[in-house]
Amino acid sequence: MSLLVKWLESMHVDLRNTSKCSRNRNVRSTCTLCLESCKRGALEINQQSIEINQSLCTSCGDCVIACPLSAIEGIVVSREFEKNTLIYKEDYTPIEKELLIYKRRGLNAITLNGAPLNDKWKFVLAETNRMLSQLDQSPIEVVQRKYDEKVSRRDFFTMMQTGGKKLAKNLTPASWKLEANEWNLANYYPEYQFYTVELDKDKCTLCKACFTFCSQNVFQLKDTSLQIESNNCVNCTDCVDICLEDALQINTEIKGKIDYQEPIHAKKCLDCGQSFHSLQPETVKCPICVQRDPEWLSPYQ
Repeated sequence: MSLLVKWLESMHVDLRNTSKCSRNRNVRSTCTLCLESCKRGALEINQQSIEINQSLCTSCGDCVIACPLSAIEGIVVSREFEKNTLIYKEDYTPIEKELLIYKRRGLNAITLNGAPLNDKWKFVLAETNRMLSQLDQSPIEVVQRKYDEKVSRRDFFTMMQTGGKKLAKNLTPASWKLEANEWNLANYYPEYQFYTVELDKDKCTLCKACFTFCSQNVFQLKDTSLQIESNNCVNCTDCVDICLEDALQINTEIKGKIDYQEPIHAKKCLDCGQSFHSLQPETVKCPICVQRDPEWLSPYQ
């Protein structure tokens, strides 16, 4: 037992925020989902990044699940499952995203140990089942455990010996335990989109800043059109935050996957003569010349 415990303790890695975090990549980022999920106040914004106070962090894993970009890695405290059910515990409350993913992994119900669900769990479960209905999925039920399994001392040590690998797997670093994009809803419901990215083509200048900062390939520039694949959106808001023209908006709604395309037009600027693309067929000047003071020299001359 002591050797197993020491081995598991040697594997411990504190939660850490990686370079995938919007705050680390985008100086204009406003994402605070991990902060909002942390009940211990262990996360704080520090200049252009989010720092984790290890003295306050309990490795509950709430921030790992909440992060839209899976940017937080480390040891997580696993939820307890039993025969395709999630064991109810009052010391944490799952989020809808979490239960929706568990559902696709095979979760059928939440198991009670006597006490009924508290109000927070009831709200999340009701909202999750509402969303599952929209996704054409059966609801997650609530069941009562019929008996408490008792384990003898000898059986306990036998379980520790034979179940060592399983226990170790549950306590391994998230970077190994979780596959890439493990907490991305789009991977589990590919025929649906949870967010709709709306573009105001009258404001957009096709500067492509959103293309650069979007890590989910929502924006695809084709030869004659701009394609927006909202089914890839995870609501990290990088595109909205980086857009200087305020031309993008993300709406939260579940709907069937929609391929949205907006035609683009090849143009030649009347002022500087440079080629550019525009969403407006009537545009005759490139964005640089439109914004340039007429008294300034052209940067192309």
